[in-house]
Amino acid sequence: VINYGVTVLMDIDTWVKWIGIASSIATVIIAWSALYVANKQLKLGWKQLEANIAETRNTTAHNLYHQYLSMCIDKPEFAYGMEKPEERTIDYGKYCWFISSMLFTFEQILETNSLDKKWQSTIKSQLFRHRNFLSKSSTVRERNWNDKLQKIINEVII
Repeated sequence: VINYGVTVLMDIDTWVKWIGIASSIATVIIAWSALYVANKQLKLGWKQLEANIAETRNTTAHNLYHQYLSMCIDKPEFAYGMEKPEERTIDYGKYCWFISSMLFTFEQILETNSLDKKWQSTIKSQLFRHRNFLSKSSTVRERNWNDKLQKIINEVII
């Protein structure tokens, strides 16, 4: 029995079979390891992409709002709202354009961060200052703004 065991170990064909089996097992292990690592890297890459998209949206919203605040600083007489005069004036015409610009800015912010409650609250507080104008606005009445902004406007003017 011992001789037979040693004979098997001396047989080259046995070693070739064992090496073939070991090689196949090693190939499967390496392939599985490579897939595991690739999967981890793919998940990490996807998370990084999502983070970059969120950061880009945040930056865009902040830049848009900064432009709006600059407009308010440049035209403080419009920033707090304006009553419609008996006769149309140049200043009231500028105020109408101020409102259009403001609404466009808010629409763009909501396009980038529509689920962010802080942005919704900020926009709502700014719209509240202009609710008299908005309640009479033809663009609001005709629903010319996107649904997200229109919903907030409706909450302010009702």
